[in-house]
Amino acid sequence: MRKSLLALSTAAIVALPGALTAQGFGVAARAGTLGLGAEAAVGLSDALVLRGGLGLMPLEPSATIDDIDFTLTLPETWFNVGADLYLSGSVRIGGGMMFKPDDPTLVAEITGTQTITIGDQTYSASELVQVDGILDSKDQAPYVLIGFGKHTKSGIGLFLDLGAAFIGEPTVSLTASGPVANEASVQAELRKQETNIENDLGTYLKVWPIINIGLKIGVGG
Repeated sequence: MRKSLLALSTAAIVALPGALTAQGFGVAARAGTLGLGAEAAVGLSDALVLRGGLGLMPLEPSATIDDIDFTLTLPETWFNVGADLYLSGSVRIGGGMMFKPDDPTLVAEITGTQTITIGDQTYSASELVQVDGILDSKDQAPYVLIGFGKHTKSGIGLFLDLGAAFIGEPTVSLTASGPVANEASVQAELRKQETNIENDLGTYLKVWPIINIGLKIGVGG
């Protein structure tokens, strides 16, 4: 439901009446820590601009967490809705809300002669074949940023966003598959490993960095 409302909100920004174009209107493409995406912006005044967008995250990087090699799947979709206040020229500060319908996930495969240490125990590929995890955090979070480049200024130009979204400390949930995966001792070690990962990553994942660079086209500003 939230995803549908956000999509409609973004569409509404794009479809705002032409009367607002006197204050400026812009569309943009961007790339960065919120994925590859698009934005629309409408100026309420020369200094105040409403902006909304969405991004798709195509990357699945590798990460070593507490000595375990994982494939990390980042949130597939990000939505942002907020406002920018221009201090002078193209320099601005901004804030609003970020939304992500899904959470980062972790996958560690154990093959051949590989072993994996879960908690305080080491397992071989004949015992465990895969460990999966979810980094569960808030699906909506406030953000703040400083930016350069004015979306609603007439013409084509570049812009840059630098900021942070405060998504909170994640809760880690791990599951395993393999011949011994359902044994009580293995489940106990998984709970230990969850705590280890939370201790390793919790401080870092409370804040999601916002680094976006993009190309905008402004009309009427």
